[in-house]
Amino acid sequence: MKGRILFSIVIPAYNEEKNIGKLLKNIIKISKKEKWKNFEIIVVNDNSKDATKKVIQSLKKKNKQIFRIDRVKGNNGMGYSLIEGTKAARGELILWTMADLSDDVNAYGRMIEGIKSNRYDMIFGSRFVKGGSSGDITPYKAFLSRIFSLCSRLLHGVKVNDLTNAFRAFRKEIFLNAHLESGDYAISPEFAIKASKMGYRLGEIPITYVDRRAGKSKFNMVKMGAKYGLMLLKLFFFKPKRRI
Repeated sequence: MKGRILFSIVIPAYNEEKNIGKLLKNIIKISKKEKWKNFEIIVVNDNSKDATKKVIQSLKKKNKQIFRIDRVKGNNGMGYSLIEGTKAARGELILWTMADLSDDVNAYGRMIEGIKSNRYDMIFGSRFVKGGSSGDITPYKAFLSRIFSLCSRLLHGVKVNDLTNAFRAFRKEIFLNAHLESGDYAISPEFAIKASKMGYRLGEIPITYVDRRAGKSKFNMVKMGAKYGLMLLKLFFFKPKRRI
């Protein structure tokens, strides 16, 4: 694609053959409705064992906005995929969204405009603010997400109600300054806490969460709960190198 890229949508995908095609079609559809120009969609195929790569490639041939990155070596994980995809992104604004159709594509525009208007530097799609809904997420998982967000507010001053949700839009400069390390789901709170500590303006918009209908979740609640707890402690030692 020629010309300046205004924003990049980055999608990590691991064994999402039943979801990724529908998601990409939904994004292309909403882009036409919103009359988006100069944007790109970067799908990071995280060494999938199913037909994810073939589905992406088929749609890529028909849509010039779609780019595919194949991760076949090294450590696999959602965090690593988001890092690699964001590094490759050419947009000044980045939007992270999941391949499992849990994120509402109709919220993309509001998130991107919130950054472009210079009101915020990072905007989260939040299930736990007025107008939002945790939808069909399990009550236990929703409870843990709320508790972790509360602990982050108390310990690190992060004024976000749903920071475990990776669904967000942000300025790429934040990513470049954060030096993210988490290779798994922990990248979501790590990024939020670091952005807050660096002085960036964080905002939220209400969304409704929809649990995946096809494929298998890779999220291990017990394992990630422990990692989230350790991260809260580790980030006490994070020294911001950038403040606004």
